[in-house]
Amino acid sequence: MQRYLFMIDSLSMWSGKITAWLILIMTFLVTFDVSMRYLSKPLGAPIRAIWFTYDYSYDMSYYLYAIFFMLGGAYALSRGQHVRGDVFYRLWPVKVQASIDLSLYIVAFFPGILALVSVGLQWALASYAIGERSFTSAVAPVIWPLKMVIPIAGTLMAVQGVAETIRAFQALRTGVWPPRLSDVEEVETVLAKQAEL
Repeated sequence: MQRYLFMIDSLSMWSGKITAWLILIMTFLVTFDVSMRYLSKPLGAPIRAIWFTYDYSYDMSYYLYAIFFMLGGAYALSRGQHVRGDVFYRLWPVKVQASIDLSLYIVAFFPGILALVSVGLQWALASYAIGERSFTSAVAPVIWPLKMVIPIAGTLMAVQGVAETIRAFQALRTGVWPPRLSDVEEVETVLAKQAEL
């Protein structure tokens, strides 16, 4: 069973790492855009000739941030980094933590993810069918690719949610949280573990 959990964690890890590259791309493009904006005032036409983000800089940063935010969810879930009331949660026994997690996955998480995937897919297909465009800038780029990320992100979250539900069930049975596939750890998590020793 642990092998399958690690396979799911690995899928989330790779989707998170691929998505993380969007930060680098977004940083480069936004920095380039801001630099060109300031340089175009004194230099004018020569800068405008190389300013390839001029017409769509807002849409570009908006799309990339939205994609980063949505696709990073499964990775954060696989690392146990989603928001919860840790001030109380970490003080509870493992079986109490597991029972609350299991209940919330069944009652809130999966119904919400199912709605996200089904409605997101409907929106994306409808957007594609009508050739919907964003009117936040003069370029008006098509918006269906961004909407298609919603059901993809929801599916990745659902797959990781299955692994988390199995982990909660195992912890409820054994009183010990099963191990996670780890690649990096937040400083806060490392410090919390050291404080427990």
